[in-house]
Amino acid sequence: MKYYHEKVETDGKVPARIYYGGTGLDKLHYPLHWHHNLEFDLVIEGCIRGRIDGRPVEVREGEIFFVNSGELHETDGSGETRLRSVTVLLSDEMLREYCPDLDLWYFSIEKGSGQQEKLARHIIRCAEIQKEKREFYELELAVELGQICSILLYECRKKKDQPDRGAGNRKGTGRIKKAISYMEENYETALSARDMAEVMGMTPTYFSRFFHQSTGQTFHSYLTWLRLSAAREQLLGTDGGITAIALDNGFPNVKAFIAAFAREYGMTPARYRRELQKDKK
Repeated sequence: MKYYHEKVETDGKVPARIYYGGTGLDKLHYPLHWHHNLEFDLVIEGCIRGRIDGRPVEVREGEIFFVNSGELHETDGSGETRLRSVTVLLSDEMLREYCPDLDLWYFSIEKGSGQQEKLARHIIRCAEIQKEKREFYELELAVELGQICSILLYECRKKKDQPDRGAGNRKGTGRIKKAISYMEENYETALSARDMAEVMGMTPTYFSRFFHQSTGQTFHSYLTWLRLSAAREQLLGTDGGITAIALDNGFPNVKAFIAAFAREYGMTPARYRRELQKDKK
C-alpha cells in the first residue's frame, strides 16, 4: 500500500477499502496527504482532530471526519487514551458511474441534519460485513456502499462554486500536492531536498521552508514517515525479511530502518510484526 498522495487499493470487486482503527499498535497520526477516494472516519469512541484544506476539524463519538476527493487533510487521534473508529475509503469512480459530472460537485455532511446518522449506520454495516466476509459478502457491501452514494448524491451534494466551499482552492494547494505526489512515487530512491527543489523549480532553501509551512513537517521527517508507512504495510502483508523491507522502501540500511521504526512505533519491526500476528489469533 502506498500513501500520501495515497493510492488506495480496493478489495477485489469492492470499490472501497474498509477497516477498523483505534488505540493499540495502530498509528493514529496521519500527516498531510490526499487521495482521489472519499474518506469517512466514523468515531465509535473517543475523538479525532485534524485539518481539511487548512480548516480545523474535530469529531467525536457518532460523528464522521469526512474528506472529499482531492482534499489535503491530516488526522490525529494519538492523544486519546481510548479511540475506536471505522474508516471507509470509497472510490470516486463508483459515484462517477451515477454522476458523470462529479468534478463539478463536492459533498458536505452537515451536523444536525440527520445525514451523519444515516451514513453511520451504513458505515458500521460495511465494517461488519467486511469483518465477517461471508459467502457473497461483496454483494452485501455493494448494497451498503450504494446506500452511502445515494445519501451523498441526494442530500449532501453542492456546487463547487458555492461560497461555503471553504479553502479548498487556496493558493499553494496544487504545489504541495505536486510535491507529495512526487515523493510518494520516489520514496524508494535516495531522494534529497535538493532533488525536490529542482522538481519544484525552487531553491533548496525556499523548498524546505515551503514544505514545512505547508505540512508542518520537515522534508526529511515526512520522507521517513512515507517510507515507514510503506514498510509497515509490507511488514504486515508479506513474509519478507526485515533487511529486504528496509532496502525496498528507501532506507540506506537495516540499522537505519530499525531505529526509525522504533522511534515511530515504540518497538522494533520484528516485534511489531509478532504483536500484530498475536492480536489476530
